[in-house]
Amino acid sequence: MVIFYFLFVIVALLNIFFPRFGWYMRYGWMVKGDSEPSDAYLLMSRISSIIILIVFLIFVVPLI
Repeated sequence: MVIFYFLFVIVALLNIFFPRFGWYMRYGWMVKGDSEPSDAYLLMSRISSIIILIVFLIFVVPLI
């Protein structure tokens, strides 16, 4: 279970610091040619990752 927690935090941090990488892994490979995520998508991805990480740290970490 600890491995899952560690991976969850790593993925959240990657999405906070490199949201474009997450977009390419999820959507970028489906698009032909040059396609970029919008600034709004990158901002919302960062904000949601920060919120998820805070909730995780508040509710799950004390259970470990």
